[in-house]
Amino acid sequence: MKELANRLAMQHLVNAYSQETGKASLFEKYQQNSTQLAFSQGLTLLSLPLSLIQAQLFVPLSYVSRVGRHRIAALPQIFQKGQKLNFSAAAMVSLLLEELVQQSEGHVDAASLVERWIQSRDALQQFLNIRAEDFDALVQVEQGFIESEQALILGHSMHPAPKSRTGFVHEDWQKYSPEACGQTQLHYWLVAPEYIAEGTALEQVFSIQLKQEIKWHLSESELETLAAYAHYKLLPLHPWQARYLQSKVWFKSLKAKLKIIDLGEKAWIFSPTTSVRTLASFNAPWMLKPSLSVMITNSIRVNLAKECHRGEMTHRLWHSELGQSILKQCPSLKAVNDPAWIALQLDGEIIDETICIVRDQPFTPEQQVTCIASLCQDHPVEERNRFNALFDQIASQQKLNDKAQIAHDWFKTFLNISLSPLMYVYHRYGMAFESHQQNVLVELKDGWPQWLWLRDNQGFYYIEEFAGEILQQFPELHDKAHAVVSKTFVDERFSYYFFGNTLFGIINAIGATGFVSEQDLLSVLQQHLFDLLKQYPESSLIQSLLYQPTLPYKGNLLTRLYELDELIAPVENQSVYIQLANPLYIKQEDALYA
Repeated sequence: MKELANRLAMQHLVNAYSQETGKASLFEKYQQNSTQLAFSQGLTLLSLPLSLIQAQLFVPLSYVSRVGRHRIAALPQIFQKGQKLNFSAAAMVSLLLEELVQQSEGHVDAASLVERWIQSRDALQQFLNIRAEDFDALVQVEQGFIESEQALILGHSMHPAPKSRTGFVHEDWQKYSPEACGQTQLHYWLVAPEYIAEGTALEQVFSIQLKQEIKWHLSESELETLAAYAHYKLLPLHPWQARYLQSKVWFKSLKAKLKIIDLGEKAWIFSPTTSVRTLASFNAPWMLKPSLSVMITNSIRVNLAKECHRGEMTHRLWHSELGQSILKQCPSLKAVNDPAWIALQLDGEIIDETICIVRDQPFTPEQQVTCIASLCQDHPVEERNRFNALFDQIASQQKLNDKAQIAHDWFKTFLNISLSPLMYVYHRYGMAFESHQQNVLVELKDGWPQWLWLRDNQGFYYIEEFAGEILQQFPELHDKAHAVVSKTFVDERFSYYFFGNTLFGIINAIGATGFVSEQDLLSVLQQHLFDLLKQYPESSLIQSLLYQPTLPYKGNLLTRLYELDELIAPVENQSVYIQLANPLYIKQEDALYA
């Protein structure tokens, strides 16, 4: 598994590096010399310069992607003056990243990212070992919500270290990781009410609901403790976080004063979802998103007060007369709400590390609900993904022979249930979402996209210039939730999240089936955007997607290299954004004759 983990981890890095630096060159079979041909075995070679040692890194590609998500056939090799040099995978990563360090004039250090790449690679190897008997199941057609959440073992295809988790040690990886099919109970503190802060958009506060629901899962002695401290409130924590917080001075002090009574791990068994910290169970009334002081990919996953307020406000909006009217116009659009939260407070100040966000649990085990990231993931060792199985099933069940047509129709259907309503709420109400592959869920019916579920209310934005009607009814979105931003900002984020990340990811995954080319699907998307432009002729967003030669992309590699934390940093400096060639670009004069 080590060789496989090295190759897959290198694939993540090479794709991110190639995309963000623009330094990659492609050499087809006929362009290669004899040495290169001997190495490539006739495959396309991707070449990256290593100027520091006057050499090149050659990567053999089994699939060449129009949107930059290549499949690599084997570990890269370094060639210097026509001679192959033997370097370990970690050494090749170090050399590549050192190129970036030199270009930044010494303002950054690659050591941290190299360390994270190694950590991510090692974690991936561990997950591959755990799920070795399960590889085919990762890309099978039928997958319920939790099953699909725990199928994402490869992770973000354009992130240099998608499985890095700084803070997890030893058994933590297996117990708390979705990729290992981990399961855990939550840890509960019984806390004096003056030390609890909570908010809700529901009729009943969460602390009361929790006490009512948990009683059925407690022993007699635990129920007696609850009765003895009847006015105290239950605070759920991730068990890793509870262990982490017990060394805090304030915890020791409050526990000694009996202001905190540590009840330990109790009640429902939860499964970690793709985000690791969000926990789901079909038996519990809610999903829960507790703070987790672990650095996962680009951020330490601690909840913030403004995120809690966004969840409350968004729930209120969707359940208001206005929100119901919006959803009536967009019947394929659904939201997984975060209507409540609870946390410890000291001297009136909320302790972010204790915040637990309460999330809706609208799914049943039978529903075919999957996040886009899981849907687009490759089989770890075979050149196929879930779309191969999906289109095979549709062809078999519906007696359709033309899989190219199925692929076209599937993608068009997805655009109808997703892009069209998202453009409507954007232009009519000024609403936009961080709709990347992890936050977008598609519910399938007979293999076809039926509904689009949006989760993570913390990534919902309201556009200053368009959201007047909503902001008039919900001014707290501005003052309390800090969710109102400029159109320029939203256009950049939405272009990347929904187009550069989600739609291009789907285009890549469907293209990789071999039934249809990525370029064909890009043309389908172009036509859909032309049709939308007729509805919204003044739309700067749609115009930029069609007529701008570059699009904004989040540079995950550069964000990590510069050690930015996307949750804590000011919104303008959360991540590094770069301009990349726009595969949807069409010259306006050409459009006139289209």
